[in-house]
Amino acid sequence: MSVLFQLMLGSFLLVLCTFIHVGVMVWLTKRLRVIMGALEHTTAKKYFTIHAGVILALMLSHTIHLYIWALSLWALGALPGHEEPIYFALVTYTTVGYGDTTLGPAFRIFGAMASVNGILAFGMTTAFLVGLFPRFIGLPNDNDDRDR
Repeated sequence: MSVLFQLMLGSFLLVLCTFIHVGVMVWLTKRLRVIMGALEHTTAKKYFTIHAGVILALMLSHTIHLYIWALSLWALGALPGHEEPIYFALVTYTTVGYGDTTLGPAFRIFGAMASVNGILAFGMTTAFLVGLFPRFIGLPNDNDDRDR
């Protein structure tokens, strides 16, 4: 696979996964506004359930990304079998990088794009959660207009 094709396909998957992740976060934001608006008295159990639901939805988005990368690696014949592409995608996406499974020269750049995707997606998830949790517990946020 040429370097240009690796970059183009990797960029396409990066954009696809980013759109999926942003879509999940937008959907969660809309759902949370409805849920929080409907709750008059919020108990610790309700907060726990809401937080767990948000985290599970974000984890599902990350899992979809992993399977997109693994399926691509498998379809391209970059790694044998079904377990190797999933394992490689997981280790690369999370930037653990054990190095026990590597891609050949024809797929190295493409594989590295999965780590770029993981860094970006985990960064978006972190920002989303950091911005979200203070609102649930009533703490002022730097972007809040309450103090102005």
